Amino acid sequence: MQTTPGGNCPEPSDGELVLEARAGSREAFGRLVRRYQGMAVARAYAVLHDRGEAEDAAQEALLRAFRLLDQLRQPEAFAPWLLQIVVNIARRAAARGARRPAALLDRDPGSRPNPRSDVTDAIAALPEAYQQVIHLHYAQGYSCAEIGRLLGLEVGSVTSRLSRARRMLREMLSEEHDTK
Repeated sequence: MQTTPGGNCPEPSDGELVLEARAGSREAFGRLVRRYQGMAVARAYAVLHDRGEAEDAAQEALLRAFRLLDQLRQPEAFAPWLLQIVVNIARRAAARGARRPAALLDRDPGSRPNPRSDVTDAIAALPEAYQQVIHLHYAQGYSCAEIGRLLGLEVGSVTSRLSRARRMLREMLSEEHDTK
């Protein structure tokens, strides 16, 4: 069992919850859903660039994970396994013609762009691996160590990706600012 911050009641590990869910505990799977739903939405958003579609893809992935739980060979590897399901579903949705970011579609060419939409558009232009760590860290509030565990990366790799992503964003946003 994992200890929660402050040393309160120990939190069951992913592996323990998977085993309980396989044995029929809906509450155990519900805990996994609560633990990883935000991460699943963030990962789907990194592929789809649309919040509603990302939420739909994440929900579909969680349902598929529930149905396929018996096929998970390593119960402790639930998070990376779920992320792969999310990516597969999101990519299929994107291939079916998912929309471009709404901020790009709704913008009046003569109007002054919303700075927040500029940042969203710049994030959407990053390579997927960088989008993923940006969303998990800034939108979902995961630490670098947590992101590393979720994605199967070393902490140094996560911090490196975050640093590169921030540098790329600064360059994109400063270039955009210079052209206006």
